[in-house]
Amino acid sequence: MKVLFICSSKVWGGNEKWISIAMTGLKKRHNVFFLGKDQYMKGRFDTDIPFFSAPFRSAFDRSSGRKIEQIVSAYGIDVIVSTKKKEYILGGLAARRQGIRHFLRLGIVRKMRWPLWHRWVYGRLNDGIIVNAHKIKKELMRYSWMRNHPVRVIYNGMPGLKQAPASSISNDPFTIVSTGMLTRRKGFHLLIRALAQMPEERLSDMKVHILGKGREEEALKKQIRDCGLQKIVSMEGFSDPGPWLRKASLFCLFSANEGISNALIEAMAAGVPVLTTDAGGAAEFIKDGTNGFLVDRRIEAIADRLEGLKSMHPEELRTCGRNGQETVSALFDPERMVEELEMCLHNFA
Repeated sequence: MKVLFICSSKVWGGNEKWISIAMTGLKKRHNVFFLGKDQYMKGRFDTDIPFFSAPFRSAFDRSSGRKIEQIVSAYGIDVIVSTKKKEYILGGLAARRQGIRHFLRLGIVRKMRWPLWHRWVYGRLNDGIIVNAHKIKKELMRYSWMRNHPVRVIYNGMPGLKQAPASSISNDPFTIVSTGMLTRRKGFHLLIRALAQMPEERLSDMKVHILGKGREEEALKKQIRDCGLQKIVSMEGFSDPGPWLRKASLFCLFSANEGISNALIEAMAAGVPVLTTDAGGAAEFIKDGTNGFLVDRRIEAIADRLEGLKSMHPEELRTCGRNGQETVSALFDPERMVEELEMCLHNFA
């Protein structure tokens, strides 16, 4: 099977990490190709995977559409997997013209606000949709024109981290780590506002590290200054989360919308207890108080939960972290993800 993955993103995130895991696994038995927008991506994937680039100026960019069809013809592509909105259309049109199969990968709950347009893109221009949470599938099935369309839930795979076990994580100081693209949707501003509401004495032995880059970076830095939290909260930029997770007492992510966050899974795989909202599919695998903690996406609720977790006995937190590791091991094995993806694509190739 010859599979072309397409991603028009200019930045590295959870979607791009999924592509990397999928291509690395599939290339063991199949021919895998990648078409992207930015040469930056080339260095993030295995060097022996053929890499092509296109401008992706819009969802109807003719030069990008021609490039897709050239690759399909030259290399005998059987299946296209598109991962962002532009290629949902460009890849779909090219696949229809070339007579091959086209799959979408959707990693976030998406509401269909324009029925005719979305019916065409999600119901007609592809042969199936791969999602990473049952909540995404449930949302898609709300629309009558999607109910007979193939939608397959495949949980993200998370390669194992070479981390200290949860039992060795120190709570002195109480260290919170939060990672992700710095957008409003991810809720970093809620974490800062919740910290600002906590009593000053509760913050004295607390450190917070926010990892990531994005359009909200300057606004978050200003918010930290305005709240007087410069000694508590540090913006660490784009950084390997491994070293930060090794010293974390708690991982926080307060997204408004997700599929299943790779950053969340990564923290759980490291044995770090997590506090998150039930956005997307988090509630599918997190049992509050057992293998993680769930909280309403309200500042007061977040502040109260942070105070409660900071007061919790360290061994209780470590037990929660170990349970989280077991959950990730059971549900988010990368080999199983690739096997399920291979089966899904092969059945339609």
